[in-house]
Formats: sequence, structure tokens, C-alpha cells
Amino acid sequence: MKAEEVLFEYVCELEEVWVDENDEVLSEAAIRQWKKSGSGKMIKKYRCTAGPKKSRLVSKPGDCSVRKDPAKVRKGRKIMRQKKGVIKRKSQISKRKSISRILKKLNARLMGKTA
Repeated sequence: MKAEEVLFEYVCELEEVWVDENDEVLSEAAIRQWKKSGSGKMIKKYRCTAGPKKSRLVSKPGDCSVRKDPAKVRKGRKIMRQKKGVIKRKSQISKRKSISRILKKLNARLMGKTA
């Protein structure tokens, strides 16, 4: 039995969470996703589908409605400009690893797409 088959057994269909900072129901959604952490580990995260952090991975669904810090945004953009070549090379290497391919299939299945 392959590792992918074992992982797919525990994955449910599309799961949406509708809460804000205080875990109250809202009209914005966060979809459960998997994220790579460390060397070959997977952790559960939430992808925001609305709000100021749309399409970002956050640890709690309530973080989707929190406003982004402008100073951190400027600093992040500056770093991305300076290190775009390094980031590109490292991401190409990591995307070739098996854990990244497994996560890609898991997240596609959670989003309702065929993997």
C-alpha cells in the first residue's frame, strides 16, 4: 500500500469553516488545507476565501478577518524583491520532493478538484 493511499483514507470532502476572531459565524469562509512543516511533516491550516487575508494560509480561521500590519507588508515586499531569485530556486527544489506532491493532491481533493 502506498503512502498516498493511506493519507487519502483520512481526508474528507470539502470542509468550510465560517467564523471570525471570536469564533462567531460569519459570511466569509476558510477552507481546511494541508501545509508542509519541517522535513516531511504535514500540518492542518486554513485558507482564507475572503477578507484582508484572502488566499493565505492561517492557523486559525478567525485570523482571516484580522487586518494586515502595513509595516510588515512593506518589509515583506522589500525582502521578496531582494531575494526573488533565491526564493524561486528553493521553491523549484522543494516542489520536486514527494511530500510536496502528496500535499498538492490532498489539497486539490479538499478543494473539490480531481487529483
